[in-house]
Amino acid sequence: MKKGLLIILLAFTQQIVAQKASPALSESYTDRELKALEQDNQGTIDVLNYAVDHACYIIRIPEGKDVSQFPTILKPKESLRFTDYELQILDRTQYFQLAGKNELLVVKSMNILKLEIQNKK
Repeated sequence: MKKGLLIILLAFTQQIVAQKASPALSESYTDRELKALEQDNQGTIDVLNYAVDHACYIIRIPEGKDVSQFPTILKPKESLRFTDYELQILDRTQYFQLAGKNELLVVKSMNILKLEIQNKK
């Protein structure tokens, strides 16, 4: 009886301790991808949860800079969440032109986000 209760308690504790994906991530990742990320022991889900509110920023296009190779986002969103654009965090920084503006949307790379989290500790 005691062993059974201990097993049940450990199962519930593991579920409580396991990091869950932010609901916003479902805009950019499939359920299968999110489940795999939640189970990976490298902390990727923690980085993606942090990225929801910290991965994007807007910069003015520098004078004379050729940005024609960057994709254009036709309708800028009010929010600066990568999930609003159905983008994923990659191993490289991503740049997107904002249609009708002299600005770029920048989406930070996974490595930059990991460094930011480490520096906050």
